[in-house]
Amino acid sequence: MKSPNRLQRSLIRQYIFFFITIALIAAFSLFVLNAQMVNYFREASGPIKSVEAEVMGGPAAAPGVNSEQHEQEKVKVFYGMALKTLLLFLALFAIIVYAFGRWTASRVTTPLRSIADGIRSIARGHYHERLNFQASYELAQIQDDFNEMAARLEQIEKEKLELEESKQRMLMDISHDLKTPMTTLRGYIEAMEVGLVDSEERRAQILSMISNKASLMLELIDGIFELSKLDSPEYPFDVQTSDITEFTRAIAAEYYEVFEEHKFYFHYDIPDREIWIPFNATWLYRAVSNILSNALKYNPPGTTVGLKLAAAGNGVEIHLSDDGVGIPEDIQGKVFDAFVRGDLARKSDGGTGLGLAIAKQVIEKHGGTITLTTNGQTTFVLFLPECKITERIGKAK
Repeated sequence: MKSPNRLQRSLIRQYIFFFITIALIAAFSLFVLNAQMVNYFREASGPIKSVEAEVMGGPAAAPGVNSEQHEQEKVKVFYGMALKTLLLFLALFAIIVYAFGRWTASRVTTPLRSIADGIRSIARGHYHERLNFQASYELAQIQDDFNEMAARLEQIEKEKLELEESKQRMLMDISHDLKTPMTTLRGYIEAMEVGLVDSEERRAQILSMISNKASLMLELIDGIFELSKLDSPEYPFDVQTSDITEFTRAIAAEYYEVFEEHKFYFHYDIPDREIWIPFNATWLYRAVSNILSNALKYNPPGTTVGLKLAAAGNGVEIHLSDDGVGIPEDIQGKVFDAFVRGDLARKSDGGTGLGLAIAKQVIEKHGGTITLTTNGQTTFVLFLPECKITERIGKAK
């Protein structure tokens, strides 16, 4: 349904008012002219006056002026009155035109000038510019749309600056995370080259540390490569409809022994029915395992870790929780950014800081969301849309 063209109606009303005003001025001018003429002809029924006496107030004409002179004087007097009336009409017309022009400018031209100034400001990159004027419906709509566009551009510019800062910070983090183990490796190798390692036991310890640092560097490089692949819109992300309960059950079985070995308490809650959903098993496994591995890596023995799968609305939710040391409040808002680690609150370090960033990209590639809650325990909720629930066939393994 089209919105009413209130601007057009407003202009039509203004022009009608203008023409009515002009008509009233013209009628008033004709009334003045008629009054002058009536007054003149009343006086003309008496002694005939000369043009000088009528117009300039001079002495009356002498008696005996002929009829032709009388008619000429009447014509001159008529033109004089008509000229006065015309001048009065033009003066009133000029005043009305000026007042109407100022009124129209305040109603139409002023908002248009504000809009033009706002567009020029946006073109110069001043995205904080906003319009604020009183106008008719259509111009008010333009103002609202302009302010909404400016707000979006300001937000885009802010996100662009944040992205540039994030990229710069990421490069610095990559340099740091690669340089630190490289410096350590170089020190160990030089110590072995100059013969500072004088026992086989110490030599074995150093070789083990070199292997660990090399593994960390390889893990970091692999994480950067995977994150870059997920960031690329051209990277193929194939999904296949499968039973996610069986998938979750396999992950629970794999991590059960790992958590038990590290003296963690592991609880899982998986429905005993099939839940069919399109997902990429390889990448979803990586997302879930990253979170479970973080719980294992950053929490002390005795921590309880939970894995829960549940239908939610038009999709499923995977809840991954732990009651360990938690995540510092100051980094909870950016925990899914690359290279963000809660080292100040953790008992050990050595992670790449890419696990949660990869998990977030994986879930978003599925069209879902990942959220963090910290109400007494740390819980990550992975939501995947478009599921179809059917009764499970067979017994749980």
